Amino acid sequence: MKEKLRVIQVGTGPMVHSAHLARAMRLLNEDYILEAVVEEDGALRERAAQREEFAGLPFISWEEAVRRRPDAMMVEEDEHRLVPSAIRALDAGFPVYMDKPGSENCADFHRMCSLAEAKHLPLSLGYMYRENPAVQYAKRLMREGKLGEILSVEAQMSVSSGTEYRKTLCRFQGGMMYYLGCHLIDLVVSFCGFPQEVIPLNSRSGLDGVDCVDQGFCVYRYPHGTSFVKTAATEINGVFRRSLLVSGSKGTFEIRPMEVGLPGKENRNDTYAWETLTNEAPWQDRRTEVKFPSRRRYDGLLLNFAKYVRGEAENPWTPAYEARLHDLIMQSCR
Repeated sequence: MKEKLRVIQVGTGPMVHSAHLARAMRLLNEDYILEAVVEEDGALRERAAQREEFAGLPFISWEEAVRRRPDAMMVEEDEHRLVPSAIRALDAGFPVYMDKPGSENCADFHRMCSLAEAKHLPLSLGYMYRENPAVQYAKRLMREGKLGEILSVEAQMSVSSGTEYRKTLCRFQGGMMYYLGCHLIDLVVSFCGFPQEVIPLNSRSGLDGVDCVDQGFCVYRYPHGTSFVKTAATEINGVFRRSLLVSGSKGTFEIRPMEVGLPGKENRNDTYAWETLTNEAPWQDRRTEVKFPSRRRYDGLLLNFAKYVRGEAENPWTPAYEARLHDLIMQSCR
């Protein structure tokens, strides 16, 4: 039988996926034992203690967490504390799973990646679309040459938010491009590689008098075409219009919407996708629907992280890749 990972969650940040991750780990009870939670912020600790996702879990200090010598630390701090906490965990010798995108400080982020590489410790970031079954299917089509040469990728991930959400975005210089656009940038790179040129076109709606970068848009220039990402906090029904379109010389693959059903108690998301892999009758709609089973959003990430920690697999997203991706995210945020 495989050995369960003993893990400690560091942080209960309200803007990251802390509660959802805790629930996901507790549901994956054949792979994970979530032993305790570290939360140094008293207000956040009190808030988390009232949530069912953390019910029955002890809240402990950093020092106690290190003394327990878990198999890994799951870092779910407030965004501005993610990287310092991950560095602290890596420095103590623990593999780290950390929420995305990490930091608006490139030097700190590179230090974290270099530390993981030097210590040969697994480091995984919470880009949940990496394990989306439709995204993986599209990558397989690409590898098999069925899409031909990739010419462009269009990716969207928006929300229709209230005033308080946009006020929270003011904490991030990069606004929505930093907060959600990072997911999309990672997808563009996975299909097209790193771009020749980055053209940020982010803007501020000024709705309700809130001065934040709540509309993100960035164009990426490649030798054979351009790609773009769009992310906004002002788009009515934006969640259900999240999409990915991969266009190649031989075919097109479209995921729309990326997910149906926000992660709740069951953390369950459905994906809808279509493929067009023929040039016949170009003026007709030739889409073929591709169906995927329902799944819990974070299971793929967590199951793979467990394999990395056990030494059963190597993370294809290396610290060097994460550092370069982070630089691109910062460029996209200008």
